[in-house]
Amino acid sequence: MSKLLEVRNISKSYVHKDGWMPSKRVCALEPLSFDLERGETLAIMGETGSGKSTIAKIIAAAERPTSGEVFLNGQSLKAMTDQQRCRYIRMIFQDSLRSLNPQTTVGQQLTEPLIFNTDWPAQQQKQHVYDTLRKVGLLPDHFGFYPHMLSSGQQQRVCIARAIVLEPQIVVADEAFVALDPSIRAQIINLIIDLQEDMGISFIFVSHSAEIVKHVSDKILIMHRGKMIEFGTTQALINHPEEQLTKSLLHSDHNYKVPLHSTTKE
Repeated sequence: MSKLLEVRNISKSYVHKDGWMPSKRVCALEPLSFDLERGETLAIMGETGSGKSTIAKIIAAAERPTSGEVFLNGQSLKAMTDQQRCRYIRMIFQDSLRSLNPQTTVGQQLTEPLIFNTDWPAQQQKQHVYDTLRKVGLLPDHFGFYPHMLSSGQQQRVCIARAIVLEPQIVVADEAFVALDPSIRAQIINLIIDLQEDMGISFIFVSHSAEIVKHVSDKILIMHRGKMIEFGTTQALINHPEEQLTKSLLHSDHNYKVPLHSTTKE
């Protein structure tokens, strides 16, 4: 594997204004650094408000860091055009239905990234969307469906299709599967594993589920109150956690029990 993503000393602060009180700066993320190798899956875990989603949004260029930089293939994201960032790094959001446009068809929503990021003729774009729908377990017929015509599992598959339609190098999933029924969640997670093996995509999961994290991740990053308190390989953190929070998150009794593929990443 080769180094794909380098996160260097990123931090994030917000200016908070409360009525007539003076503005104050609130630190949401203290400086942290880590790497992601090509083809790896990184899981980011932590309690609510720990900074997990902030990291995900910075990597996906949905937010800018207050300080520090993110490098992809050695190139700073700051130096890339919006088109380049959009093509290389894609995101899957938590609420699949709200992240889809209710007024446009599945086909239109999957074709739009191709219109803005490729010079392919219309027929090639359409065929590529058909192929992408098949990759996520949908049918070409779903091209003409509107989001409300789909089940929650199908809606999430459309979101995954939209994330991979440009064949990105990294996909960031921010608690993307928490609202799904456990059996549907298992199907979606197994789909993600298959897509990674087929397309070589690196994934970053923000998740509360130790069951899922243990199954799909190569590395785990543990966050607490905006700080990275532990980072290492999945097996190392499962077998020899140094922090009590890591033990709690990875060995909690409140995990999702889902019938995932039988092979767990070593």
